[in-house]
Amino acid sequence: MQDNENIPWVEKYRPTQFDNIVLNEKNKKLFTNILDSKYFPNLLFYGPPGTGKTTTIINLINEYNNRYTSYSKGSVIHLNASDERGIEIIRNQIQQFVKTTNFFENCIKFVILDEVDYMTKNAQQALKYLLQINNYKIRFCLICNYISKVDTSLKNEFLCIRFNQLPKEKTKSFLKNIAQGEELSINENGYDSLLDMYKSDIRSMINFMQLNKDAIKLDSVTLSNTIMSNILDKIKKQQDYKHIIHCLHDISIQYNHDKKTIIKKLLNYIIRNESDYVNEDFLILCKTVLHNADLEVYSMLKFTILNLLMLFK
Repeated sequence: MQDNENIPWVEKYRPTQFDNIVLNEKNKKLFTNILDSKYFPNLLFYGPPGTGKTTTIINLINEYNNRYTSYSKGSVIHLNASDERGIEIIRNQIQQFVKTTNFFENCIKFVILDEVDYMTKNAQQALKYLLQINNYKIRFCLICNYISKVDTSLKNEFLCIRFNQLPKEKTKSFLKNIAQGEELSINENGYDSLLDMYKSDIRSMINFMQLNKDAIKLDSVTLSNTIMSNILDKIKKQQDYKHIIHCLHDISIQYNHDKKTIIKKLLNYIIRNESDYVNEDFLILCKTVLHNADLEVYSMLKFTILNLLMLFK
């Protein structure tokens, strides 16, 4: 039996009820309509990692089955489309699954296929054919990060649903439940920093919380707006660039963040809070930093700080 302390929190706190999933209002309403109408279309979920795509489809199928069928685990198969063994293995598994006798006459079978954007164009065409010849009481649910990598003819077979911006308050509430369950002391600044750092990637937020569970307060290991404000204050006071770089080095060690991440967060902070300085020169600086990620760290720091000193002079 697995030790509770060793269970990844993303699994320990993964929602097992549809109503407990963090969703934006548009998607929540759409999925509720699917459940209420008793019509389950072929679905394609797309969006950044950690936004709840897999958790949502699993709970949506479970809720649908609980409402309308004699639920059987044998009615769902979950495969990874990036399987290095190729589309033939996936096709054989799906065909075998489809042909298996269904003891529950009214039960729809569901094929969940993850990482579809890693499939070749030929493999996607084979999947489309497989879908078209098995459309009776079979529903395909595809998941990917980049919908641009999915062939248009395949996309046209699905209701495509985007996962991106999750509601901040619902996300924060979900994180607070985890903090309560793990007896973590986190203040509002800590939660705000997590949301700012990881946007809608709840998985990364949870992993960060578990990694830093021994910290007294989460905001002691996150890059808060106060830290960014302090760095910018040094720039506005025209302190020596070497001193500012030394401060960035100390922050990097204290908060366990690489210096390039700190620079990017500083630029983002300026965009959000110092709009008077967001001019053409500043935007060129941002573009240069973002498009030269392979630049040696000290060179990037020196280049960025010297340019900011000029902008805020």
